[in-house]
Amino acid sequence: MNKWIKWMLMPLCAVAMLPGSASADETTPRADDLLAAVRKMTVSQGERDVRGTIRKGRNQVPFSLSSRGDTIVFQYKQKSGWERFDVRISETNVSLYRVTGNKAAQMSPKDYTDTIAGTDVCYEDLSLRFLYWKGGRVLEDTSDSRIKGRDCYIVEVPNPNADIGQFAWVRVWVDKENGTTWQIDGYGRDGKLKKRFTITSVQKLSDGSWFFKQMKLEIRNPQNPSRTSALNYLEMEDLPDARK
Repeated sequence: MNKWIKWMLMPLCAVAMLPGSASADETTPRADDLLAAVRKMTVSQGERDVRGTIRKGRNQVPFSLSSRGDTIVFQYKQKSGWERFDVRISETNVSLYRVTGNKAAQMSPKDYTDTIAGTDVCYEDLSLRFLYWKGGRVLEDTSDSRIKGRDCYIVEVPNPNADIGQFAWVRVWVDKENGTTWQIDGYGRDGKLKKRFTITSVQKLSDGSWFFKQMKLEIRNPQNPSRTSALNYLEMEDLPDARK
């Protein structure tokens, strides 16, 4: 599989061991190194496309993603037919493009937060472009460092361009033992929790790697961020070599 689709898939997956993970008596890894490892970890998907559904209540939107060179192609189904947008990734930038026929037009950053097909999932959510931000820090361990009973590093990364996108900063929970990304919190410019991405179930493949089965996206109440105002789910089809 092309290296770019591996980079896009991994933040949504539970996978192999994190290269360079620190044990209790070692120096804490750098935030940029942790996120780089998250992006670069792979799942053995061969050349097949990945398919799933975005779900909000009874609204179910089929989608797929696949690799086309250095581009990730996302397609989702509307009543009028399939829509497409591309994520073009370089070492220093992530750009989004709307594609109609054979023509691609680069999205304005103000369109990154446009929601998809009646859900609360936006283009920036699917692209996970915030995982490419630099200059983060690893927070000190607290009771919040444990997710699903697992010890995690919490990586906090500021938005390098505060005028672009929905988040002023994000926090990413990275499993200390196996590198799984269990949770991503996105904070708005008002300093309040805006969205939470959580891996709720995974499927194990025949080669021993893991792929996410379901991811929950919580939209938090702007007046009371401790409350969830809307729930959306990304649910993947069973892969042919998933262990039952």
